[in-house]
Amino acid sequence: MLRVTPMLFAATSLLTLSACNTAPSAKPTGINIHSRAVEAFADICLKTAPSFTGDADAAKRFGIVETQDMGFTRIGFNADKSLAVQLSEKECVVTTPSQRDDSLTQQLLAAAGQVSQTPVAQGVPTKVTIGGSIFILHHDRRDGEAYVLLRQP
Repeated sequence: MLRVTPMLFAATSLLTLSACNTAPSAKPTGINIHSRAVEAFADICLKTAPSFTGDADAAKRFGIVETQDMGFTRIGFNADKSLAVQLSEKECVVTTPSQRDDSLTQQLLAAAGQVSQTPVAQGVPTKVTIGGSIFILHHDRRDGEAYVLLRQP
């Protein structure tokens, strides 16, 4: 018969808790946000949500001095076209050319975790809550990098 000692109980408890650690985390830790694009997305999109008021002003800090009104959205680019934005009341998108950095999605999730009132999943697309509004957060890596924050209808 197995005798449960305090040490065995503690070890079993720690193993059980560590297995539960794969659940979403409200504040991802251990990720250094060093990507200029993720930093731009955080300032332009995440920090201005849920209304996106001030998104164009935030974009100026990243070299996007002017946006063009396309009717349904405003678009803008920095001088060398290495950073672009698409801004509307329903979505905020930051795009760049393809990057050779496999940590970009985790950096994005960490940035979202700093502003979301709900836990952030470990992958994309995912839902986040900012200022009481629900958004879909996504990182699309096809033909470049697109960081997307889309208000859920």
